[in-house]
Amino acid sequence: MPVSEVHHVAMTVSDVDRAADFYEKALGYRRTLRSNVGGPGIEEALGLPEGTTGKVQYMQGPSQIGQLELIEWNGTKRRTASAGHLELGTFLLSFQVPHEEMDEVYKRVSGLGAECLSPPHRTLLENYGHITAFAARDLDGNLLEFVSLPSREEIKAFRAGEAES
Repeated sequence: MPVSEVHHVAMTVSDVDRAADFYEKALGYRRTLRSNVGGPGIEEALGLPEGTTGKVQYMQGPSQIGQLELIEWNGTKRRTASAGHLELGTFLLSFQVPHEEMDEVYKRVSGLGAECLSPPHRTLLENYGHITAFAARDLDGNLLEFVSLPSREEIKAFRAGEAES
């Protein structure tokens, strides 16, 4: 029996309030549960060192599925990933954007101080069709992708060889 879609993604951030502000403005997500975490139960459940505490802010989009859990753990923060796409683990978080809103999202994200790696561009994916996308690093350096996807009808037409190239 399969499990549900991804319910939420937990991201370690350097400042939970700054990160929540960014995602609220960049994605239009709303703040939901705010909590302090710590203690033997969470240490055991997540394999954390004794004495680990943190502040958590959940950010919710249009549905309850796919939430962001922003966590500011106690202690000195550091970025250990150095190999980029070769680093094992999560590479990026991807967010679907309606095609007609792509330029506005790009302007909004870059205006909030995110490092946009390129402006939105159209790319052909083999056996799928054209997408429009751009990538940006949030204020803690996490890689985010914003992508506009073809409709099911456009994908079928592309696969049938009816779409323009």
